[in-house]
Amino acid sequence: MAYAFSDQLAKLSVLLGDPNTSTDDAFPLANRKKEINRGELHFARDTKALREYVTGTVSGNTISIPSDWIETHILVIGTRVVTNDYEVALSDYERYSEDQSEFYHYVWEVSGTKYITFFNSSADGETYKLWYFKKPTTELSADADTSLFPEEYREASVYYAAAQLLKQIGKVTLAQQYMNEYAAYVSQATIDLAKHYVNKEYPRPDFGDNFTSSVDRQGHGATY
Repeated sequence: MAYAFSDQLAKLSVLLGDPNTSTDDAFPLANRKKEINRGELHFARDTKALREYVTGTVSGNTISIPSDWIETHILVIGTRVVTNDYEVALSDYERYSEDQSEFYHYVWEVSGTKYITFFNSSADGETYKLWYFKKPTTELSADADTSLFPEEYREASVYYAAAQLLKQIGKVTLAQQYMNEYAAYVSQATIDLAKHYVNKEYPRPDFGDNFTSSVDRQGHGATY
């Protein structure tokens, strides 16, 4: 039942109706490989099918976000769950930097690395646990390479690739049919993978921030 990269390339030839892959042909091999890998990336984003976990220590009030990160599922600092409710806009820096009672933070990229930076200095030295959804970072290239996705979803990126390549030669109707097939894989994978872990959404009514400092609770700053 193995479905390697060579199988994906063979399937793509069938969908394109063209087995010829030289640089002088309509769909060179390098282009086919690139589009399948783009399909792998899009499928990861659209389904959040790939999950990962890292742990470490908060240093300098920051956590470096892994390069394969797409979206955070849960972040735990010590024993506290830090939800997305605690991520704030940098334009509110003055407002939240005054409050040292919660793990308010912002996300910013520096020299190609994304960081979570906390206003609360008590986060420093704490153990963090980050559960997140990831993307592939190594391209499929050799025939024996295998996708990170379960075998039943590996044709999805092939349909994505076929659609992109056919659009380039004006076969938009067939390309749309293949995009519909890709969308069907996304839908089924999303349903299937939702059964693999529990995801609870608790109601979070906004009662305003419970600041004990002199910062204006409407967000207009401490000094004006």
